[in-house]
Amino acid sequence: MNGLNLSRRESAVFEAIVELFLRTGQPVASREVSARKGQRLSPASIRGVMARLEELGFLTRPHPSAGCTPTDRGLRFHIDRYVQNARPSAAVRRRVEALFGQSKSVAVDDLGWVAGLAATLTHEAGIAVRPVGEDPILESLALVPLGGDRVLAVVVTADGWVEKRAVSLEDPGLEVDLGAFAAGVTQRFLGQGLDEVRECLAEEASLSMGLSPEERHFLQKVFQDPGDGEVQVAGAENLIENEAFSEVGRIRSVVRVLEDRPRLAGEWRRALRTTTTRVFIGSESPLTAGGNLGMVATLFYKDGYTVGAVGIVGPRRMPYGQVVPVVECIGETLSAYLAAGETG
Repeated sequence: MNGLNLSRRESAVFEAIVELFLRTGQPVASREVSARKGQRLSPASIRGVMARLEELGFLTRPHPSAGCTPTDRGLRFHIDRYVQNARPSAAVRRRVEALFGQSKSVAVDDLGWVAGLAATLTHEAGIAVRPVGEDPILESLALVPLGGDRVLAVVVTADGWVEKRAVSLEDPGLEVDLGAFAAGVTQRFLGQGLDEVRECLAEEASLSMGLSPEERHFLQKVFQDPGDGEVQVAGAENLIENEAFSEVGRIRSVVRVLEDRPRLAGEWRRALRTTTTRVFIGSESPLTAGGNLGMVATLFYKDGYTVGAVGIVGPRRMPYGQVVPVVECIGETLSAYLAAGETG
């Protein structure tokens, strides 16, 4: 599709239809296009152009006498040509940076806050996922007593993220100086990926490290694989209140997508392997096809490492020209804060 070019007339009519459809959600008639300011074509000429756009697979009609709506193919053309390279306005950048500045003490470590920011700025459902890139590299481990037999394990990775997990010291015979033990583990595994650490803690490998069975079991809990990682969703009420989801069946589809977080994380990881920002439209993804949805996701980084992804889920007819630059601005700003070490 990248090699397909529309004539100036076809492009003007198509973009008018897309704009009207994204605003109203209703099929667009030729007279509505001709009534737009600056449009010089007659309704009859516009109908001819619309027929050509239908042949190209860019438009479809609910029934023969109805107006046209953009197909997923048409929306993909619109996004690739007119939206994908759009940059956020100065006003959007100022607002994003102001919100980060107000809450920088939580912005870097709190995926829930990041998802909430995306929801607030786009009025869609915000999503944040971590990890997305390669195996995170261990930078340090701290063990903090919580009282009783509970310990807070704080794992810091080279991409600047902090994972916290409460772990039990219930194993009989496990008596360690938490500070010295954490320092020793950090020294032993510094610079290794967390998956490598887990492999080293397998029973056979741990014997050569001088770990007791109790210590090995404890560290396996500390470095337990989080599976699909952390997925945070915020602002689901934005979708439920959206008129595009007024039908009960569509609301259920939205809820299913947002609740299936492992599948959501997996889809984003696969889609973002070869690109920084990805837009999903309707049938392009199993997640968005059933509920007439769209998704926008972008990566954020630290020191060349891919840390995670932030984005939104919304109706298929969301205003992509506004949403995509906002999501990218959030990712870029978060990357800048991570690079600057703005952890509060």
